[in-house]
Amino acid sequence: KPAPATFTVQFEVSHTLPTSDLNSIDTLKAFCVKQKDGKAVFRFALHIKDASSEVDVICHGKVAEELLGMAPQEVSTSVAKCNQALANLKEYNSAGAVCEGKIRSVMGKDERVYFVLLSMFCITS
Repeated sequence: KPAPATFTVQFEVSHTLPTSDLNSIDTLKAFCVKQKDGKAVFRFALHIKDASSEVDVICHGKVAEELLGMAPQEVSTSVAKCNQALANLKEYNSAGAVCEGKIRSVMGKDERVYFVLLSMFCITS
């Protein structure tokens, strides 16, 4: 369908963007960006694929926080939360893991179509 549209799809996650070491807290630091107001937010992408195609899906804001199980402010204050977030990423990225997610296509100012993750959970791991 033309953008904007919402899809529910089953897929595998092949990697993150930026590319990450799922054993390093530095990965979570790389996922954090500062907004103009100085507040930190998560912003990264998942490269997903199914039988018909592959696409990068943007993860940001509350969806990224739910996916990781932590707030961006906790990256520098809670090693335990960071380790759990990395474990969550490993589960999504593990070989044979199938996830289901709701994805929204949006038209960017540059006239390109982007895909944004609205929700996601693992069906199998």
